[in-house]
Amino acid sequence: MKELLQGQVGVRFGKLTDEQCAKIHDVSCRILERVGVEAGHPRAREILRDAGGKVDGERVRLSRDLIDWALAKSPPGFTLYGRSEEHSMLVEGTNVFYGNGSETPIMIDHRSGARRQGTLADVTEGVKLVDALPHIDFVMSFALPWDLDTDVVYLEQFKAMMANTTKPFAYVAPRLSDVAGMVAMMEAEAGGEDAHRARPRGLSYINVTHPLRHSQDDLEKLMFVAGKGIPLVYNPAVLRGASGPMTIPAALAVANAGELFGLVLAQLINEGTPVSLSGGTQDKLDMRSTIDVYSAPENRVAFAEMANWYDKAHWGLGGSTDSKVVDEQAAAEAALSLTLESLAGSNLIHDVGYMESGMSNSLAQLVVCDEIIGWIKRFMQPFEVNDETLALDLIVRVAPEGDYLLEDHTMNHLNDDWYPRVFDHRTFDKWTAAGGKTLSERAAGRVDELIQKHKVEPLADELSERFDEIIQEFKTSE
Repeated sequence: MKELLQGQVGVRFGKLTDEQCAKIHDVSCRILERVGVEAGHPRAREILRDAGGKVDGERVRLSRDLIDWALAKSPPGFTLYGRSEEHSMLVEGTNVFYGNGSETPIMIDHRSGARRQGTLADVTEGVKLVDALPHIDFVMSFALPWDLDTDVVYLEQFKAMMANTTKPFAYVAPRLSDVAGMVAMMEAEAGGEDAHRARPRGLSYINVTHPLRHSQDDLEKLMFVAGKGIPLVYNPAVLRGASGPMTIPAALAVANAGELFGLVLAQLINEGTPVSLSGGTQDKLDMRSTIDVYSAPENRVAFAEMANWYDKAHWGLGGSTDSKVVDEQAAAEAALSLTLESLAGSNLIHDVGYMESGMSNSLAQLVVCDEIIGWIKRFMQPFEVNDETLALDLIVRVAPEGDYLLEDHTMNHLNDDWYPRVFDHRTFDKWTAAGGKTLSERAAGRVDELIQKHKVEPLADELSERFDEIIQEFKTSE
């Protein structure tokens, strides 16, 4: 078996001390002890009560001992496996992986620049593009296909994902029936439930809308996935000043409390369930527009530090922009957020290519982000310092009168440097002679080039037919 893909190793830049992380954790525990969570699922409340939780109506309060127990039972990381072995990801420590985003209502057409509703064809093209891009490691669903019936939209979307990439997934859906159908497809591909548990293809992303109010649907999905023993992220984000306090430490504590609640329930369902924490996702609410700002500096790094402090895998966010078009703002915000999340050692950086505060997606922006990630990966690589790289004998022989252009040492190390595909390093005259295209124009052209040239090994006919059967089986499930 080939060595698992290790990812780009982060260096753990941080702003919080261990003492500060401990204080935030302490307040999160106090919130769960004194305030608790509104748990909208009767079975979840029963399981938590049997474990010592205090249940008052739908309100559930948890003890610090139970939280500590769950943190001890959950593993520090896990592996996601691609259909192709070289794409498997060891999600732990400072390994960093990058993935696109999901479910935007709008696609920005890279061919025309038009904003329009997404289609299944957009999902297919986007997933195929991600499979071709060298620096995007895992796949999400891009756009909502408005051309499909609502009872099959998530399942057909997921089939298109499985058919057009060999990379791992992060999958998300509003209904348990959709999540169950997605898991059934991955189990069919793996050869059964046990085989998929041993080599999970995807991470279930459960996006919770309020840190201290967890709906029946959210908890139902959590219990189903935990029961399977496959990786999940349970992510109740805080909008500072709206669904949580305005100050960053308080928002971190509240969001983190919501995540710890999910972690406890997952471990009670199935000890050892792999859970990726976000560490307390808190987003800036722009008080001038009441828009959730994806690229704000306040959103960066701190919650990654909480997950790192717990020694758990981290579900991060980067490569997003609040720009409406692929322009200078889009590139700058993507570059800043990707760099900071990478330096923090965030394990799974998702929503790469998101635009307009998560409302739209752009394949051209994704290509720009892939280029930025390539730059970051090269920057993060450590230097090899040895006789070969110091080249003292060469320097003594060539310096000071000679040059190094035709030396074997130069030829042997030409490919050590990073060379861009869509950023332009030519002279002005050569750039003009080639058409003088902007970055967004070059990126759009690169999208079509990759989609046309890239080939993905197709699904076996019998597996594709089995997926169709699963879609029919789960489309009317409630």
